Amino acid sequence: MILDNLLNGVQQVDALQRLNAVIVLGTVDEIEAIPTLIEVFKAEREPDVKQALAWAGKRLQEARQSGYSTLEAIFKQFRIDRALAEAEDERERRLMEQMKFKADMEHIQRQDDNLKQSLANTAVSTALFGISGFMSGMGSSSPSGANFISSNLDSNRPQHGAQRIMPTRPSDGDIRVYVRRLREEKDAAKRVGAAQSLSRLVNNPEALPDLAAAFIDDKSDAVKEAAQQAAKEIYWNAVYWEMEQDGRMKAEIERRGGKADTSSAPQTPAQSEPTPSLPPKPKPADIASILKKAEAQREKRKRF
Repeated sequence: MILDNLLNGVQQVDALQRLNAVIVLGTVDEIEAIPTLIEVFKAEREPDVKQALAWAGKRLQEARQSGYSTLEAIFKQFRIDRALAEAEDERERRLMEQMKFKADMEHIQRQDDNLKQSLANTAVSTALFGISGFMSGMGSSSPSGANFISSNLDSNRPQHGAQRIMPTRPSDGDIRVYVRRLREEKDAAKRVGAAQSLSRLVNNPEALPDLAAAFIDDKSDAVKEAAQQAAKEIYWNAVYWEMEQDGRMKAEIERRGGKADTSSAPQTPAQSEPTPSLPPKPKPADIASILKKAEAQREKRKRF
């Protein structure tokens, strides 16, 4: 599972692996990582990773306090919330139709009762005035079946509304071309396009550290925004895919749709857990310098 992989990543022996996992968690605003980040922060000895942990921890605390969660973001991004609302509207519409049908049937029953009473009342008239008088009495008391039928013509019309978007299987496609563009293109618009391509064309979670680095380090606000959005789209899709495969998404949809018991559903805490003795939140520029230094160290190890 992608979250488990990232949480394992922050505990790896290699400092660069820990750093990459931390900045990805901070970029995608995964608030479920907060307890793990707090624990590893206490034991972290690498200053750069510890600083990145402080940056990510503060970001995630703020995200949780604002009410953000990955699950809620998935429900919005993939229109699951709209599909649930549409289903609820459909249930209400059907209930109203049932109530209307019952009222119409009661109206017909009253008309039938009135007709029977009319027949009894016209028995004497038939004897006195003949069959024509009887038929005229019938005409004035007949039920309005045509009106009842016409009032229900629309009851089975299809209701067109939002449908949820299904997840796609995360790929292992080649990300190198788009990552190179994201890092090296001078035109910010092309870097934005590279970020978007990584999520919408490739959809490979391996691109998450590079997108996180662009979110932190790029000089263009448009690129930063595109890189974070691309990272979130890849991450959301991967989580959604996993939940769809193991049945958790079906259970959650049923719970929210009122088809399952919600009394034991986990509740998101209103207040965030205290963060023990974290230093002041580092600026993005500080994290960027940490990333560059880590990358330089990795390149140095490759040469020897």
